[in-house]
Amino acid sequence: MKITSSYLKLVLVVFICFAINPIQGFSGNIIDTTDYAYWRQLACTSEMFGAMKSSAIETARAEGTPRDVLGANALAYILDPDNKTTYIANIQNKFETRIKTMKIGTGAASSSVPSHELFHGLLALDVIRYDLEPEVLVGYEKIFEKKIFKLVLKQWRPHGWAMRMLWYKYAGDEANFLEAKKQYDIDLRIHFLPDGISPSGGGYNMERFNVKERAAKNTTFDIMEYMGYHEYYTDSGMINMHEAIYGYENSPFGRCVFYGDSRGSQVAWSVEDDVIVSPTTVRAARFSDKAYKYAMWTLREGTGLNDATLKGYLASYIVMAGSAAQNNPIEFNIADAEMAPSRIFDNYAALIGNKPSRDALYLSVQTLTGKEEYHTHYEANAIGMAGYGEILLRNAGYDGPNADVSAKGLTTPFEFIHAHAESANTVLIAGENHSGKLADGIVEGFTGENVEYFRASNSTSIKGEHLRDVLFVQPTINANGYYVVMDHVSTENRGDSVNVVWHPNTAKTQIIQDKTAYFSKIKREDGDAGPVLFGENTPVLKTFLGTPSHSVQKKEMVNQSRGNHYRAEYLYATYPTHDNKANILTVLFPGDKTHIIGDMTRIATGSYSGCQIRQGEVVDLVLNSGSTELEKYEKETFNAEDIFYRKLAGKLVSYFVKGTSFKSGEDMENGFKSDAPLALYMNTAKNGKGSSGKIISSGASVTFYNSDVSSVKLNGNKLSNVASGENWVRVRIPQGTYTIELVANNVGNALDKF
Repeated sequence: MKITSSYLKLVLVVFICFAINPIQGFSGNIIDTTDYAYWRQLACTSEMFGAMKSSAIETARAEGTPRDVLGANALAYILDPDNKTTYIANIQNKFETRIKTMKIGTGAASSSVPSHELFHGLLALDVIRYDLEPEVLVGYEKIFEKKIFKLVLKQWRPHGWAMRMLWYKYAGDEANFLEAKKQYDIDLRIHFLPDGISPSGGGYNMERFNVKERAAKNTTFDIMEYMGYHEYYTDSGMINMHEAIYGYENSPFGRCVFYGDSRGSQVAWSVEDDVIVSPTTVRAARFSDKAYKYAMWTLREGTGLNDATLKGYLASYIVMAGSAAQNNPIEFNIADAEMAPSRIFDNYAALIGNKPSRDALYLSVQTLTGKEEYHTHYEANAIGMAGYGEILLRNAGYDGPNADVSAKGLTTPFEFIHAHAESANTVLIAGENHSGKLADGIVEGFTGENVEYFRASNSTSIKGEHLRDVLFVQPTINANGYYVVMDHVSTENRGDSVNVVWHPNTAKTQIIQDKTAYFSKIKREDGDAGPVLFGENTPVLKTFLGTPSHSVQKKEMVNQSRGNHYRAEYLYATYPTHDNKANILTVLFPGDKTHIIGDMTRIATGSYSGCQIRQGEVVDLVLNSGSTELEKYEKETFNAEDIFYRKLAGKLVSYFVKGTSFKSGEDMENGFKSDAPLALYMNTAKNGKGSSGKIISSGASVTFYNSDVSSVKLNGNKLSNVASGENWVRVRIPQGTYTIELVANNVGNALDKF
């Protein structure tokens, strides 16, 4: 966050101004006139605030929307008092021609949308109230009160209670203000779970909390903070939500991925040329440094801007300047942009490429717990995916309530889009729709390694249990990145099949090998309106079914993206169960002109299935199973649900295991054996320190095998050995997730880059 210079000096200047020129007039009930000198001084000392002043004056002189007229003239009135008569007249004219005549109805367009005009109007009225004749003021107050109290309360929240709350504050009705605040706080918090994830879907929440037409929803809590209710910027859920919106519910190229009622391709932040209209994106600094830097990234990558100004509205100035008492103005600089790293939330996980780029790979899973709403879809454990500048896998999206969508002679009903799990990249049992929208959340995982991992769980909305394990094999110098999805499903009913659904973001999917390999090029077919594309890269996605399926159907639906609907094929793979269980492995490998997709071959050994992925001398093996038996493939033995290991020119580089054992090699073993299942990633020679990585344990005694290993460190702390011998050591790993290091007497290796 960029801080305006010399603020300590500014405080002295402001107080000197107060002493020489005492503030005359009154404090408004919302806007405090004692802040005017502070705000004027900011306009003199800061380039950003000065530009906002100029913008307000310029906008105030022109015809415009109610937001333009009311917001700009209210700010110009404060910062350019010599011409306040003109600004008052402009505000009154908009009161007469719009506020007085506006009709408030019961729909989103007639209640939620016009509430932002009442928001800017009420702030303007609070500013000029002492310049109006009493009878004129009373007339305007009656108009505002009538309109505000017609706003819908139970839908499109919190706009209705937000405006009632501000009205009560304006009117000096403290008792009713506090009662309305209780309802406002409830309505505000329906939009995010404690970890910040939106139950409505990231795209919908992005619009609620960013677009210029939703100021009552997305800027009222800023006004509350300004008035001294310091409980919003420091609220953990609000902080998490802003980090999630900008860092994780957005793709690396600054556009949302499809969950819930997301329209998909829209720019949620309001930008006109190089002018930012709504302050909401740049005020992310009020919540956290991470939220701010992620917001700058999405702003830059979503709009292409490297520099911008903020339009001069009173509400925007308040957001950025705050009060004189707080003396905590903020500024923004798009150059502060940082791409978010991988992160695991309680209800969401996003695994993102480790090199900052709008072309970075991205995969997320949404698995909501505890809260849903109308805009939530049947998307438990659903996947969204992007890479190389485009959306690769998408969920259904949204084009408005009860809106069927049609393209090229095909119509997809709203009910299927909005309320059927098959419209998402998820798992069904026996073809049955999920019974609800909720699941069990992300139950474990880790990030920050060359292989990242999480497990999502759903036993809530299906007849059985679905554990969705995802590995992200990060790109390295000599190997491109990809994702492995391992679905472990238990069914209630004997003989039920399991269905795994994949929706590439394109119209056509090519069969490379039936029931095994499929190829999708992210492009528009001739005559299609979609998909919405964000560059000329034309990436591709190979979907490789490592586990043999009973059948794979190519079905069709119409994919929604407002104004860009298109008829699209999707994959519907059906797998048999054995003893009411299915263990299914899928590789999702994206590519483009400069990132070649690895060669994949299906592998089966015992009860394990998966594939080998070859990229030159780098060879990976990924397998999964529900077996409790020890199996062997080439020189490796293992007992695990999930297995990944990488070799370079035949030498083990790294491995991930979700299970109880893995050993590689015959003369000199490398691996582990545990008395209880755990998740373990090991880079066999990282940073010259011997083997190191991450471990998730429920409490286990583990024997580690490695050349010359002498001890084990968890989070940098050395454990006591239970037993040890030549090239092995046994320790007790307590419950938890840790960094782990195997300390050897002789360390150092040239394989770090893998």
